Amino acid sequence: MADDKKTVDEVLDEAVLDAEEDLAEVKDSLAKAHSAMESARISMREAYGKAKVVSGEAADKTRVYLDDAKKYLAQAREQMSTLAAKTREQAEILYGKARQQYDSLSSHARENYGKMKDKIAEVDFKDKGDQVLAYIKDNPGKSVLIALAAGFLVGYIARPRD
Repeated sequence: MADDKKTVDEVLDEAVLDAEEDLAEVKDSLAKAHSAMESARISMREAYGKAKVVSGEAADKTRVYLDDAKKYLAQAREQMSTLAAKTREQAEILYGKARQQYDSLSSHARENYGKMKDKIAEVDFKDKGDQVLAYIKDNPGKSVLIALAAGFLVGYIARPRD
């Protein structure tokens, strides 16, 4: 159940760590395969120009090295398949969590929109306008200062920046 409490970032961090570990194993297998291929190449180079018996021994050595390379490449393929499966699982988990968060946020947004719509519908704008005009008539100095401050603030926010 603690797994359900993880954030998307925590799950992503875990996925990255798993992927790095798996990639390290893949790199190791590929390095071993490369080493085996290099040994095979060296063995073939040594056999070049020697007698048929020596060449046969070199060919046998080469076969052994190539078999090793084949084995290590198969291991790398299996590890890559495992890594792909883990990544797919993590992506599905992340998608599920993101979807839950989206659904929750959209539900809250709908609720808040409905509440705000109801509150706005309750406001009598004509009455509010009359109250504002009465305040302006009663307090002309304050009204001019408030309008000036509001204009400055809007101008400051709306100005283009380089």
